Amino acid sequence: MLRPLAVLLGVAVVSGAAVDAEWEAFKRVYKKTYKGKRDEKARYKLFLESKGRVEALNKLNGQPAFGINWMSDRYESEKHKKGLKKPKDFKPSAPVKDFTPTMRSPRSIDWRYTKAVTPVKNQGQCGCCWAFSATEAIESQMILQTGAAYDFTLSPQQICSCAPSSGAYGCDGCNGGFTEGAYEYVKTTVGLANGFYIPYTQSLTQSEGTASCPLEKVLEINGEDEQLSGSYAQVSGYSYATPPCTSGACTHQDLRSLAAALEQGPLSVCVNAGVWSDYTGGVLTAAACGSMAADAQDHCVMAVGFNTTAPTPYWIVRNSWATTFGEQGYIYLEMSKNTCGIADDATIPDVKVDMTREEQAAAAVKREAMFQLAAQGSSTLVVV
Repeated sequence: MLRPLAVLLGVAVVSGAAVDAEWEAFKRVYKKTYKGKRDEKARYKLFLESKGRVEALNKLNGQPAFGINWMSDRYESEKHKKGLKKPKDFKPSAPVKDFTPTMRSPRSIDWRYTKAVTPVKNQGQCGCCWAFSATEAIESQMILQTGAAYDFTLSPQQICSCAPSSGAYGCDGCNGGFTEGAYEYVKTTVGLANGFYIPYTQSLTQSEGTASCPLEKVLEINGEDEQLSGSYAQVSGYSYATPPCTSGACTHQDLRSLAAALEQGPLSVCVNAGVWSDYTGGVLTAAACGSMAADAQDHCVMAVGFNTTAPTPYWIVRNSWATTFGEQGYIYLEMSKNTCGIADDATIPDVKVDMTREEQAAAAVKREAMFQLAAQGSSTLVVV
């Protein structure tokens, strides 16, 4: 678990000389260099603001979860982007799947112990979290439905660059979009390409606008039809894991159904990530995260499990801010409440898989093995 810098270095978080020493240690640990004295003075001010905010958040959280990290001297425009932006006239119309806890429901499950969770990615300075979340959800469903026969990552760049802004899509590349629009795009196009053929090319430092749609470069003509080069994924639609909350405080979402849905595999979820840039590890509580309301949502990520056996039960959530974020790219959210609005907008893509009966039977066996591994492996995780 990543500890706050002051703990790592044994430096007391106090005023005066100790703060100056912590500042010097911060620059050394994160290899910080600045353009000149004026720039360093401005960064030092941001660092002090981060320290004050971290102390207030930890007090509100009731346990350590926030600390000084590599973003503590950054302006907001320089931090990792989010990017959730739904059209004002969007109304959920997809079905809500019936997920009910069963007698075999585990106390904890962690899909990171299986191939169903691909490596943590980095969206950088592009506000296309929604494309990453949708892509990762499709990846997980492809792996689960085929019994890990599809062992590759898909292309968030394709969704980010190619999903239209018009009609049901309502997406605007690095300027924002939403997972439902991403699914609609993949449903109506030839498919979602392998990340090898359409790699992520957006800037990881400063926004340079959304790259142009590269789809034509990877299309092949098969008879009279166009298809993508190499392996790719297709979806027929999507559904909600819990009834979506579109207005009000959203404090009474169906958390039992969310947990039951997670027993079947990872989910795309959209949240209020307003305080996440200061997170360094541990369980983020509902009190510290703030509003659960739909209009507070600003970021889409992946829920990949939960743990009810920890002192503070938590949801396991994968971010798209690289492994330097939180706990190797993950954040833990208090499970007893709708923390950060995690159950407001939880979706599952319906992937299209062409398999024989024999292949389906073999995939079912492998899927059960992955479930057992996810349920057993989660018991070894300990959050301090």
